[in-house]
Amino acid sequence: MATIDSKYIIDTLIENDGYYEGDERIYAIVEYTNAYGNTTYGVTWPRENGRKTRYMIHQPPYVNNPKVIWCQDKSLVKA
Repeated sequence: MATIDSKYIIDTLIENDGYYEGDERIYAIVEYTNAYGNTTYGVTWPRENGRKTRYMIHQPPYVNNPKVIWCQDKSLVKA
């Protein structure tokens, strides 16, 4: 999972259906509160077999209140 602090990049990924400037399409974006209380985003790719739902299910100490805000599998997106 890649960590992204830029809301602009996250908004661009969502607007472009998971694509960003020639990169491979992402699988999901998870919004969470980091250990310092800031909103942060985690991005995963389909090739991360077995890890693509790691931050959607498990909450390490530095990932608090994770919420899927965009995903190829729309059933995983939390309203």
